[in-house]
Amino acid sequence: MRRPLYSRPLIPITVSFICGILITYRFPDNKSWIFLLLFSSAGLIIWQLIRNNTAVFSPLLLFFSLGCLSLLPWMRPNISLNDVSRYADTHSLEITGRICSIPIQKDGRTSLNLEVERLHDTRTSFPVAGKLRVTFRGAVEPLSRGDRISVFGRIRSTRNYNNPGGFDYRRYMAFQGIWATASVEGKRLKLLEKASSPRFKRLIESRRRHISELIAHAGEADQQAVIRALIIGERNAVPDMLRKAFARSGLGHLLAISGLHVGGVAAAAFYLLTRILSRAEFLLWNAWTKKAAALLSLIPVMLYALLSGMSPSTQRAAIMVGVFLATFFMEAEHDPMNTLALAALLILAVFPPSLFSISFQLSFSAVASIIYGLGRIKIWRSEKETVEKKTRTAQLRQRFLIFLFVSIFAIIGTLPLIMRYFNEVSLVGLPANLIGIPLIGFAVVPLGLSAVFVSFFSDAAAVMVFKLTAAVLTPGLKVVAWFADLPFAAVKTITPSWLEIGGFYILAWSALYLLTVRPENSVLPADGTFSGHLVTGSIGREKFFFRSRFLSMARWVKVRHRPAKAAAAAAFFILLLDAGYWTVKRFWHDDLRVTIIDVGQGSSSLLELPGGKCMLVDGGGFSDNTAFDMGARVIAPLLWHKKIATVNTLVLSHANSDHLNGLLYIARHFNVGDVWCTQEASNGRSYREFMEILRQNGIRIPEFKDIHRRHLIDGVELDILYPPEDFMEKKRRERWRDLNNNSLVLKVRYGETSFLFPGDIMSDAEQELVHLKHDSLKSTILIAPHHGSKTSSSQGFLEAVDPKIVVVSAGWRNHFGFPHPPVLLRYKDRACRVFRTDFHGGVGICTDGKSIRVTPHIPKMPL
Repeated sequence: MRRPLYSRPLIPITVSFICGILITYRFPDNKSWIFLLLFSSAGLIIWQLIRNNTAVFSPLLLFFSLGCLSLLPWMRPNISLNDVSRYADTHSLEITGRICSIPIQKDGRTSLNLEVERLHDTRTSFPVAGKLRVTFRGAVEPLSRGDRISVFGRIRSTRNYNNPGGFDYRRYMAFQGIWATASVEGKRLKLLEKASSPRFKRLIESRRRHISELIAHAGEADQQAVIRALIIGERNAVPDMLRKAFARSGLGHLLAISGLHVGGVAAAAFYLLTRILSRAEFLLWNAWTKKAAALLSLIPVMLYALLSGMSPSTQRAAIMVGVFLATFFMEAEHDPMNTLALAALLILAVFPPSLFSISFQLSFSAVASIIYGLGRIKIWRSEKETVEKKTRTAQLRQRFLIFLFVSIFAIIGTLPLIMRYFNEVSLVGLPANLIGIPLIGFAVVPLGLSAVFVSFFSDAAAVMVFKLTAAVLTPGLKVVAWFADLPFAAVKTITPSWLEIGGFYILAWSALYLLTVRPENSVLPADGTFSGHLVTGSIGREKFFFRSRFLSMARWVKVRHRPAKAAAAAAFFILLLDAGYWTVKRFWHDDLRVTIIDVGQGSSSLLELPGGKCMLVDGGGFSDNTAFDMGARVIAPLLWHKKIATVNTLVLSHANSDHLNGLLYIARHFNVGDVWCTQEASNGRSYREFMEILRQNGIRIPEFKDIHRRHLIDGVELDILYPPEDFMEKKRRERWRDLNNNSLVLKVRYGETSFLFPGDIMSDAEQELVHLKHDSLKSTILIAPHHGSKTSSSQGFLEAVDPKIVVVSAGWRNHFGFPHPPVLLRYKDRACRVFRTDFHGGVGICTDGKSIRVTPHIPKMPL
């Protein structure tokens, strides 16, 4: 027998609401049909109620349309004419506004959201509206939400690095109502007025700051950072190395306040209040002890949720715990899966973009997997096992098994999402959780929360408890470090698509379902009807009845198996086709694919050779990798999106940061065969770090003079044209030979199509290159030298190269002014098709040696 659709009514309603949000996210321009569907479904429900008919699908259509409608304000916002984003990408202005978010400090920078009130220039002052994300470089005085400040800087529109598989930063900021940013020096900050926010908010933030100050007196810096993350939700203070250690060991979830923390507060409060209230005779006589305890327990739960910052995982945990406690008050049976659906529905109804939050997805997938998984394995328990559990040893064994399966199901539930968002899977997560959760989750968290409670009465006593918390945390951090340091602790993974993630979940569900529905263990249908067909013969009636009952049960189980088997077969077939598609796309293609990656003001190009070998020419980057790691946040996601885990050759044209710094992460985390570079050292720290990474990982880096000038790989010719082998000797005599002019120049030829990667050479180097390699320079596609600088792309050089297509890699409205108008005019005079990463995003070029297909990430250039 099939279970009714609404046996858990909140699940189909929540799923419909989520589907509506996803449809609007994918098709944001279709608004009229949403209102038509909304009114139609509402009218259908009213009509069915009038006729006393059961409404089955119309409520789902109603919540689907409500989900569609809920996201529209974020997808198609009505930006006012005086919004601060209207003044982006112009000149520097004085900006006055009020802080509307908790300032976040990390790596010497402070980020906050500012509700802008006025803008000032040299001549006038005028009111504006809207939010602005402001990042201060360097030290700033302590700031709070509600403070009124003034800063001086240039407003910039939010922009993405437009590459396949890239993070949509613009959409992420838009979901927060922010369409512009500003980055200013901390010394340009003026505090005009301290916070005058509502008293309750001031009280919560004041208590958070006070607890943070108390934690500062306990333990070492790493211990303090972890305690802040565990108790008040300040995860940004956790050093990157420690955060990576938690991730590698599979314990990263402990740093996010979730059900473990909120549930602990609720359990402790409920236990203590039950013991206290049990002394009240009035409550005992009216059977109100647990009801009152459950009701009062909501107070510390909500206070802790507010104190910890109310992240999506905290919201989910607080709602679920609140509903669970309410079941005591209402004397109703608690259904965890229905409660989880209610938590999701409430969060999404208040803030629909939460659906796209990593925290939301990981939190709900983990809890849903745990609830469903534990619910399925309950049917393994026989009546004999239930009796045995009365013994102390059996109880301990049962609790250990539950704890073990909770960890297993949490890992299964979050595995594909962790692969998609973090591209790393911990191989030691299960044993690390079995040790780390009791040490940190069951010991450190309760102690830290006890210190918070004590702080209301005595700061000195609270500091003592925090010191004890830090001492207890020490072995926990050692466990984290031990697991993280194992060479096999974690592996980097490619990025799975949503199709692959869906297939994984279907297979996991099917496997669990098929393993837990068995004739000898299955729960009988509710009506107990297993009569089946009677078998005639000379055997007694009792055997007839037994045989009939067994066959009917077997047939019922077989029917129950069919959907799971069909789903598993379909998912397996789709994943098999998907694997075949990517195998052909990665390793069995016979064309040359070149992607000029959008790395802002820098340069990086990916070459996918026939047969699957890959080369990466430069990696882009900023001067300070701690501010933004181009390799980790732009280059690596592109490679993982393309299912690339091995880069056979890294080519570094020269050691300037806008070409080098993105390669550090690639060399550290990808399988790299060898490196081609001139080995002309830079004075910067990044070059020394790059060489150290190559040494540690055993990556081959031959001397420049030992690199063959011509290579033939799977039909592709690679020629190193420049600099001359004795360029370092000549550098002592010729001052123009700097890092830029000594760039490694690479020509790639496949059939009749060729690419020229000239690095940052300028006119002097171009002149020498033309003199040395004039006959070898002619190329179909030219990557503009030095990002389109007016000191490059000289007439003689362009005549020798004679390109048909030019790709300029430069940052959006960069302060250098690249590409310079005279250079663009030279390209135009030669009838070159020009593509620019600042307008087109990443530019993909595919050739079979004869024809050429150019695919810019943004097809229409917004001139």
